[in-house]
Amino acid sequence: MGISCSNLDKDDSSSEKDAPTHGTRQHTGPSSSQFIMSKPVPGSQPFKAVTPRAQTRSLTSSSTHSEDVQAARLMINAQHDVVNARMAPLALDPRPQPPTPIDHFSSPEHYQKARDQIRIWEGALAFDFRRTQLASTKEKYANRIIQRLRLRDKVEIYGKEPPRLGHDDQKHPRFPGDHFLSDIDLIDRSELYQVARLMPKGAHLHIHFNCCLQPRFLLDVAKQQPRMFIKSDKVLSPGDDLAFRQCEIQFSLLAEGEEKLGDIFDSSYRSGQDMLFTEFLESFPVKERGDPEQWLEEKLMFSTEETYNVLQTPFGAWEKFNGRTRMMKGLFNYEEAFRQYTRAVLKDFVDDNIQYAEIRPNFMASNILKRRDGSVQAGNTRTVEIIIEEYDRFQTEAPGGYFAGLKIIYCTPRSFSNKQIEGALQECLEFKRKWPTWIAGFDLVGEEGKGRPLKDFIPELLQFRKDCEAAKLDIPFLFHCGETLDIGSETDGNILDALLLKSKRIGHGFALARHPYIMERMKEQNICLEVCPISNEVLGLTPRINGHSMYNLLANNVHCTLSSDNGTIFRSSLSHDFYQVMVGKEDMTLHGWRQLIEWSIQHSCMEDNLRAEAERRWEDLWDKFLDAVIDKFESVLEWEESKQEH
Repeated sequence: MGISCSNLDKDDSSSEKDAPTHGTRQHTGPSSSQFIMSKPVPGSQPFKAVTPRAQTRSLTSSSTHSEDVQAARLMINAQHDVVNARMAPLALDPRPQPPTPIDHFSSPEHYQKARDQIRIWEGALAFDFRRTQLASTKEKYANRIIQRLRLRDKVEIYGKEPPRLGHDDQKHPRFPGDHFLSDIDLIDRSELYQVARLMPKGAHLHIHFNCCLQPRFLLDVAKQQPRMFIKSDKVLSPGDDLAFRQCEIQFSLLAEGEEKLGDIFDSSYRSGQDMLFTEFLESFPVKERGDPEQWLEEKLMFSTEETYNVLQTPFGAWEKFNGRTRMMKGLFNYEEAFRQYTRAVLKDFVDDNIQYAEIRPNFMASNILKRRDGSVQAGNTRTVEIIIEEYDRFQTEAPGGYFAGLKIIYCTPRSFSNKQIEGALQECLEFKRKWPTWIAGFDLVGEEGKGRPLKDFIPELLQFRKDCEAAKLDIPFLFHCGETLDIGSETDGNILDALLLKSKRIGHGFALARHPYIMERMKEQNICLEVCPISNEVLGLTPRINGHSMYNLLANNVHCTLSSDNGTIFRSSLSHDFYQVMVGKEDMTLHGWRQLIEWSIQHSCMEDNLRAEAERRWEDLWDKFLDAVIDKFESVLEWEESKQEH
């Protein structure tokens, strides 16, 4: 996707008065449109209006191509205006000159000058231009170190691994930016990943609250529950490889008398019968299947083989994903685990150098939160109360580390009926009244391709807007949309509805790069994308990070933030996503990282005074981070010199 721009201002149309041949173009009928012409590129021909009949007759003629050329020149002129506007506040000295017309080149030097000019001007349209120009001497030096670390990781870690064997034993060397799940062990050993862990990451804006920590945490809590049960949809005979691979496991904390007992490892077992978790661990066929807890961990996470199988599709990946979230549910929906988990998530945010987060719990009328004995208490209200209680406790007791705050995005499934969505919107409004500083916004979640499109809920969503205005409450939409490879479908159309509904941010937005006009309108409305690179790879939208549409969007200066989405299931953290974004783009820099972080704070739902404080504190953390990079990794520059000598 090339760079798109719709910045044709009023000044651009002033030439109509001076040059009538360059006036507006209008035609009526079903395809009626209007073109506002800018001043022509020197040497260009006037853009002539074509009637529908004449247009039909000349589809294969040179006049049609001439119109396309003129339209392209209009776009180039508009882009030049944008570049000039972006350069003006920076007072660049010397000011880069506009690219010269592409023509005959008198010498290689002349050619190189033209090439450099185009690269500079294209770069001026991109997301990291301003931050690169404003970089301090310390930042530039730290970036130099980071780029050398990338090279050393590539040589010393990836380069020393034996190649993997593919079809017909073809050898495939290891490299940064290959399949994430294939590289995860190498990534965790890399120095660039250590830098990513150290870096203050600002705001984490897209994280589903049931998938924040690695699986072992909830499994360890579950072992402590005397009424925790496990069930399978298949008998797990020790020698049945297929059953162990394909079975779906679920957990339940059950009250006395609720269980329907069965032995998962016995041939008489019936699908859905319950087995005490402690008995399951004791009876697990260790000799044939290894450690039971490790087996359960693997069941909860995507594997390399299933993710990158030649026949895998996004629909297949989502089928696996949904099975894993069902497995997670029973480990999560009882108060003791929920409290411990909430505290651990907050600690994990601080450990990963995240300064603020907006979490996405799922709210449904059927939600329950159980007590230790398996008895039931109301779910949604109690969920919010516990999050607030544990956050307050964490801020009081947690040693060290700065954490600016936490908010809750009210999420409910997009597969629900209109009546259910209406009820969820009303509960969200009630929660905002009760906890005005805690509720960040509203979202619809779940598999976008199989859920209902946003346009199905327009009456309910518009009424919600009116209700919020009447109550003088601000509850922005923060919709998941564009998490799809569909082109032209109703799912693809969610991008348009999110624009019209004035969503404050967009979850994923992978499809936006295919909609150049909507992309510019979203920029106009200051809509930011919550990009989840690893999630999009594992769920089949791109085979590798360098194929992610995010880079097209960033080249067009679309505001983006990075998020981990469902880190439990993807074996990832936010640091991993920052790592992937760096290695997926050869010319990605520390300055690009910084811009993504700054946008995360700017586009958060923090109150203005808290945002200003968070920005100030983050600047201090950033400066300390630069010092840490220089102190810890500066010696890599000597490694670079020694390599060059040899």
